[in-house]
Amino acid sequence: MPFPRGVIDSEHLNIMQQAMDLACSELAIKETDSANRERVAFLVTGFMRAGEHDPKKLTIYVVDQFKQPI
Repeated sequence: MPFPRGVIDSEHLNIMQQAMDLACSELAIKETDSANRERVAFLVTGFMRAGEHDPKKLTIYVVDQFKQPI
């Protein structure tokens, strides 16, 4: 399932939402923390563009990357 630039279907959105929810939960990021939620979304999108579409793997990658200093 490719993730071409500019085209996101409902399956992609579902995967992104799952990974976002899992990563935010694992990182204890609250729904009101828009800055960190935006960072998580950015990471999820980047890893999906790189070809990963498994929500659990995305979560692992995002959590690991999130913990790295900016």
